[in-house]
Order: sequence, then C-alpha cells, then structure tokens
Amino acid sequence: MKKMKKIFALLIAMVMVLGMSTMAFAQDIGGTQAAGKGQITISNAAKGETYTIYKLFDATLGEKGEVAYKGTIPSELATYFEETSTGSGYVKATAAAGTATAMSDGLKAALKTWAESQSGNAGTAVSDGTTLHFNNLDYGYYVVRTTQGEQLVSVDTTMPTVSIIDKNTTTPTAGKKVDGQKTATASIGDTVTFTAVFDTTNYIGDEQVKSYTISDTLPPFLGSVAITEVKIVQSANDKINYPDVDLSSTYTSFTNKQIIIPWVDDNNSSLYKNGSVINVTYTAVVTSTVNINGANTNKVTLTPNKDKEGKNPFNKPYSDTAVVNTYGAALKKVDDKGNPLKGAEFTVAGLVVEAVTGEAGVYRVVSYDPKSTTPSAAMTVNDNGKLYIIGLASDVTLKVTESKAPDGYNKLTTTTDLTAQVLTKTIYETSGTRYYDADGNLYAQEETGTTAQTVSKNYTELEANAVSIVNDKGVELPSTGGIGTTIFYIIGAILVIGAGVVLVTRRRMNAN
Repeated sequence: MKKMKKIFALLIAMVMVLGMSTMAFAQDIGGTQAAGKGQITISNAAKGETYTIYKLFDATLGEKGEVAYKGTIPSELATYFEETSTGSGYVKATAAAGTATAMSDGLKAALKTWAESQSGNAGTAVSDGTTLHFNNLDYGYYVVRTTQGEQLVSVDTTMPTVSIIDKNTTTPTAGKKVDGQKTATASIGDTVTFTAVFDTTNYIGDEQVKSYTISDTLPPFLGSVAITEVKIVQSANDKINYPDVDLSSTYTSFTNKQIIIPWVDDNNSSLYKNGSVINVTYTAVVTSTVNINGANTNKVTLTPNKDKEGKNPFNKPYSDTAVVNTYGAALKKVDDKGNPLKGAEFTVAGLVVEAVTGEAGVYRVVSYDPKSTTPSAAMTVNDNGKLYIIGLASDVTLKVTESKAPDGYNKLTTTTDLTAQVLTKTIYETSGTRYYDADGNLYAQEETGTTAQTVSKNYTELEANAVSIVNDKGVELPSTGGIGTTIFYIIGAILVIGAGVVLVTRRRMNAN
C-alpha cells in the first residue's frame, strides 16, 4: 500500500475502444522481453488504434525499497510536479495533480500538451487487436498516449510489468430523423425515410461489448417497412486502412422489430475499428392508423450486449425519437347568404380516399399523387354542408372540383385550392414584474421565466377555417340570340285582322 501511494498510476477516460483479443496471441514491441527490464502491457488494445509511450521521469529504488522519481520537470507540468527538495532532482506530485486514484482535469490537459510537443518517444505501435506489449523498457514513470487520451504509469524494479486496461468511459449515442428532420409531415400513403445513427464503444467499464441490438417501435402507423442500408462507418482519416463495411444485404428487414449486429469474432476480438458508427436507413409507408393532427412518434433504441446473441444487455440502452405529423382540410358549401347547402359532391385529381364509417362528410386519404389527373371518387358534403379530408401533409395543396351541385343551384366550373391546417399550437407565456413611475409609465420590467402550453383541436374543429365554396341558384338568363316569340304573336294578329277584312269585303260584294 505504501508503494501504491507513491505510484501515480492514473487512468484517463478513453473514447470508444475497439478490437481487443482475449486469446494468448500478443503484439510485442521492442523485441523479446528480457530480465531486468520493464514492460507495459495493454491488455485490451483497440484494433487500429495508435499507442505511444513517453518516459517522463526515471524510477529508482531507495535504500528501504521505496520508489523515487528523478528528472527534469517540463514547464507544461510545473503546476503538477515539484522537487522533493530544492536542487535534488527528485520529484513528487502536487495537490493540483489530483490523487492516487483520480487525476485532475488540469493534469490531463497538461499531459496532452506535453506529449504532443515531444519529438521522440520510448515506443509506438498500431494495435492489431491482440494484447500489446512494450518490452525492454528502462524503469521510469511513463505517459501512455493514444488518440483517446493519456495515462501515467510507473515501471520500476518492484513492479517491472504494468498492465493497462484501456477503458472507454464515453457512452454510446443514438440519433434518429425522418426525411432528414426530427419532425416531418406526410400524407397517408406516403413513403417516409428514417435514418438512425449510432456511436458505439467496444468496452463499457471493464466489460467488452459483444453485440449491438437495434430496436424500433414500428408502431401501427408505419407499414411496409424495409431496411435499405446498414453500414459500419469509419471516420474520414480511417477509411483507407479501415474501409466502411456494408451490411445492407445481411439486414433487409426487422425481426421482431429489431436487428442484432455481432461486434466480436469467434476469438472475441472486436470486428470494427475504434470510433465506428452504425448507420441504418429504412423506409415505411404512413398508414390509415396515423393520428390526425397529433405527434406520431417512432422510437429507436441501441442496446450494447455482453453476448453475441443480444440476450445479456448492459444496464442502459440509448434511444432517440422522430415524429411524423399528418393533418386535415375542410370546406363548407354555402349559398350567397352563407347558409349551408347539402347534396354537393367534389373530386380531387390524384387523390384516392375512403369514407370514414359513421362520420358523414369525412374522407380519409388512401394515397395522393399530385402528378395524376385521375379524379377521386365523389365526396359528398354532410347535411351541414361540411366536407373533411383527413390524412394530408401540411405542404399539400388540393385542387377541388365540384362534380355535383346542390339541387336548384349551379355547378361551379372552376377549381378551388384546399390546404391542410395545423390545429396544434404552442403558446408561450412569459412571467415577470413590471415597474411603473408615478405617472404610470413603464420604465423597467423583469422576466422570471417562460412557460409553453400546447393546445390541440380535433379535425372537426376545422370548421372555423374551412374554405367556403358558394353556389348560386339556377335562374332564366336573358337571351342573346334568336327572334323570340313576340314576332309570332304579331304575325298571328296581322293574319287574323287580314282574314276579317277579306270576310267583310266579300259580304259587301255579295250584297250588291
């Protein structure tokens, strides 16, 4: 214990450890280990990760068996190390360095700066995923550096071999979008594209991740789900030596709403390089079970497992959500005085609809093709002259054509634009204090907080903003062509008068 207190064996948080091996195979740097020399062993070196060691101080054994450290203190580390006595050359850690089990953040940053400035080192290697040995080292106090962080270890006569577990304390993450956004809008029948991105790690604490389970809730409002891409993606700097791995042909669909990706081979060596990201892309069709004017949430979860079958998860999964919204539109058929009219029928080009059972005048979208000129089935307004079309994306504009007018009214010859309406709104209220002078003038105000309240309405409440379509009664319009009937009456009268004159004339001639 006395010796351990003097050895500054501190571990920094690492980022995404990939590619270790628990087999007997090892990677030896510096030749075959010789007696009387030191050794640093990294038992779970990450495949593809570069490990470099730097000697900071020499280590010597005192007369009573105590370990002492000697050397020049770099200026970057002067806050964290000091001489045991002026001019002695022996060093010790200051309080700013932290404790024997917890390195301070300041020392972590200072070590990184110092290591980056060093032109020489005591050894470097790119891990092949097996146990990594730096052999035949002089006894000393070393900094072990990777792109993930730095560690301080002591290699001396009383502890000639030091083992490091390259721990990863960065947690995995999960991110999800639909059509490239966190919240998207779609009509029933539309195909939407979900993308899920997962940052991974090979170790959680001291335990290796052996598989990842990707689960999706796939609620009823999503149908015809198909996976189009599953890739293990490397960072830009790693793509040459470690190209992306395409698993799309292996995973084309979800089984029981999940896929399981093994993360180790038969030797328990990680299959993918440190820093790998899982990208999953899949499509789905919005179905008629979608909630109109409400958030239709789809959740994806990444679960790291301790076995290859996904049966033994770690304590914490990582999740994210994406939302699909769909809305409704409404029109009302009225006369020229605004009174509702029943009996009118409408069609929309490119729209396929179905009547909602038990709800007069309500039609649900089955599909919509804005490029099609084929009219929909006739949609009839209810007794109050209302027509509702539900299941529309917010950016859709329908061209509505009146196919049948109410009895006694003229049918419209032009189309009417109809757009979906968002009925959910977020209202923000700010609370605080206002200050007025003696004349009642506001001279200052202090805000103490803002609250948000979401207000939602049912699609039947679209009436207030429904598009009014007016019909006029049928009437006899003035004639602009033909000779009409008056001339026939005049001719008839002339003929009658003429016949009378002829008759009188004949009687007078017979009398004579």
